[in-house]
Formats: sequence, C-alpha cells, structure tokens
Amino acid sequence: MDGFSALSGAGGGWNRSEYGEYYASSTPVYAAIRVRADALSRPPVVVYRRAPSQPDGQQRLPVGPEHPAQQLLDRVNRWYTRADLWRATEIYLNLWGSAYWMLDRDAAGNRELWPLRPDRVSIVPDKDEYIRGFVYHGRSRMIALTPDEVVWFRYFNPLEEYAGLSPVAPSRMAVDMGKDALRFNRNFLRNSAQPDFVLLTNEYMNDAEVDDFYRRWEARYRGPANARRPAVASFVRDIKTLGLSHREMDFIQGLRWSLEEVSRAYGVPRPLLSDLERATFSNVNAAERFFWRNTMVPEMTFLAEQVTRNLFPLLGYPDLEMEFDLTSIEALAEDQNARTTRETQLLDRGVLTINEVRRSRGLPDVPWGDTWAKARG
Repeated sequence: MDGFSALSGAGGGWNRSEYGEYYASSTPVYAAIRVRADALSRPPVVVYRRAPSQPDGQQRLPVGPEHPAQQLLDRVNRWYTRADLWRATEIYLNLWGSAYWMLDRDAAGNRELWPLRPDRVSIVPDKDEYIRGFVYHGRSRMIALTPDEVVWFRYFNPLEEYAGLSPVAPSRMAVDMGKDALRFNRNFLRNSAQPDFVLLTNEYMNDAEVDDFYRRWEARYRGPANARRPAVASFVRDIKTLGLSHREMDFIQGLRWSLEEVSRAYGVPRPLLSDLERATFSNVNAAERFFWRNTMVPEMTFLAEQVTRNLFPLLGYPDLEMEFDLTSIEALAEDQNARTTRETQLLDRGVLTINEVRRSRGLPDVPWGDTWAKARG
C-alpha cells in the first residue's frame, strides 16, 4: 500500500486537467482570472526581519535588496520574472485551488523557484509527518520531491484535506451552461438561414418570378442612397417580422447569468469584466476599490503568510516575513489617505507617539519618537 500511494498520491480527483481547460474555453473564467493575476503581479514584495525593539512590542526592518531571500523573490529563476511567478501562482490557484513552488538550484548553486502545474502534482500522505512527499508527473517521467523542496499553496477544501478547492468547482455548471449556449448558437447560425421578415402573397410565384422579384427589390432598395425609401408591392398582402424567440432570449440571459456566477465565485465585480451596461465613472471606481479591499488584499495576505511560514524556514530564515507593498495601488490610495489623517489626529491629541505609528507601518523607531507631539512643540 505504501508503494502504491507513493506512485498515485492523494487529492488527484480535485486536480483534474479539465479544470485548466476552462481558462482557454470560457471567456468569463479567463477574464476573471486574468484580472486577479494581473492585480497580484503589480505590487512588489518586501521581506522584513522581525527584531525586538521595545519591551512592549516588535519592529520590522526591511532586509534590503542584497539579502538572499529578497533576491530569490525578485529574481525567481532564469526564465521567470517576479511578476511571472505571481501571475502563474494566481492562475493555478484560481483553476485548481492549489499552487506549488519547487525549490531548486541552478548550475552555479543559486536558489531558484519554479511553479508546477497542479494537475501534475500528487501528494503522498504520511500518518506521522502529514505529508511524506510530492510526486510530479512530468511529460517523460515521474519526479519524487521531498517536503523541503516544495511550497504548497491551497484554498481550504472541506471535502478533501489533501487537495485545494477550485473556484471553478462551485461555478462549473453555470460556466458549462454558458459554453453550451454559445456552442448551440454557433451551430444554429452555421446551419440555419432565418430572414428578418417574410412577405406573404395571395398568389403562387414560381422560382423565376421570385428571382426576378429579388433583382428588382435589390436594385431599388440596396445602397446608402436608397436608405429608408418606402416600398410598394401590389401583390404583397402582409409582412411578418421574425423577432427573437424565447429560446434566443434565454440564450442572452443565460450568458449574463453565467458571467454573474463567475463574478461571484472569483470576487471580481462585473464592471471589471467589461460588463459596462450600467456602468458609470462612480460605480466603476467603487467596484475597483471593492475588488482590491475585499478580494486582492485578503488574497495577498494569504499568500504572504504562506511564504513566511513555509518558504523562509526552508531557506534557513525563520525570522523573516513577507508583505506586498500596496502603496502604489491607486484604488487603495483613498484608504491610505484616511489612515494618515486618522493617525495625524491621534498624534496631535497625544493618543499615539511617533514610534507607535512607525511600528504599525513596519518602520524602525527614531530616538525622539517616544515623546508626545505637543510636548515636543
């Protein structure tokens, strides 16, 4: 049984390859994941060292660009940039609910990070250590990896502890419905010829008379010079317009519903998915702020905690932690301005000291920062 589990691993049922196919076959899924992946790749990452400062707290100091941990997250490997790594991580998480980084070394002995396709990774459980290792099913062979060589990110799955829960899973039926509707409509347009209206006559017309009618009709009414020209046909008794059927109306509503379900599952407001039917400048800005505060900031906190807890100890730096630097994100600038205003008021009223504010922002203490602002004045 141990040999069998080492070959097959656990959690494979939640890592099916067809989850990845939605990224290439569903426009709403592709759009939602692309928005999230692009957002995650925007801010730089900063590595801090936790160091004791005052008896009542801790302060964090940036390790600087020359530190090996910071260099690893900035350089990643020979082929991937920092943005490539985070974009791949977010895409994998949003398709399979799991993402894996393999920790490797190049020919010169330098550390490298490589993202692995989740549908090719199996987990080997262990009753004592929880995870014995990982198996990567490559194109030509299987590669066994130890827990010290892999960083595993996952969305909690209440149904399987050795697998992440893909956001595609709860929205899969809605996405499939949208894909089926598009496929049906495409086949309908390929195989059906439906005119906009039908002319009804009291007399029978043979093929030659019908062809002659079309020639005279097009000669009289085709072209921009004949636009809106009234039509006169003495033998026509009625005109029947062929509008949208109930099935076609259901098709349009089905596409909208599919987009709404994907929007809910991925936490991306519809205006950011180019659904601008009722969009205004105000509600688009509000949607962007909602997206960053309610979707991306929690996502970045989750990823930063995973790197802090699972990657840095493997590198031999248990005292380091990582954060995303969000100061350049325009949608969060308003929140930063409000925070600065509130801190300034608390400083002026003697509620906080300069060093207390600096510690909350991860900055080092200053010698004069423990006195009240008014006392200094």
